Amino acid sequence: MEAPSITVKSVADGPQLKEIMKNAAEDGGNKLLVLEFMAPWSEPCKYMSKVLDGNPAGRGLAYDLRGYADFYALDITKFRQFAQRMTVEALPTFLLLTKGYTVLARVVGVDKEELRSSIMQEHRDKAAAGAGQEKVNPEQDIDEPLSLFSSPYAFLRARLRSFFN
Repeated sequence: MEAPSITVKSVADGPQLKEIMKNAAEDGGNKLLVLEFMAPWSEPCKYMSKVLDGNPAGRGLAYDLRGYADFYALDITKFRQFAQRMTVEALPTFLLLTKGYTVLARVVGVDKEELRSSIMQEHRDKAAAGAGQEKVNPEQDIDEPLSLFSSPYAFLRARLRSFFN
């Protein structure tokens, strides 16, 4: 059995994620929040878990970037609606957020150098970021059910209704 990660923290449920985001916003720090949407059965996610966690001493990418970002893993089976709201279409997907919930970047896949460079770039640029970018509303986005687009045909039905009305 693998030792638990000390650098990537698993998020159990919506209330815990809300608390993490609230605490991050209140602490006023300059680190990014990195949310990793993953699945325990996904081979690419397993690979990135090893890249982030590194060896048993915890010397992976998350350890190397600990001064720049806090890493959290979200199991897609527990955060399905939140993943849909954030338009997660492939696993693993990493969202880089400011403490003010602005999504600065999205990294999809297993390219650790792309993830590293995105974190470093966004950490440098985040002071100028924010205008016109996607925001996460922890009070609404995490737990609220998807009403309009909860099925593959809901969008089409809504468009047809608006066309005929």
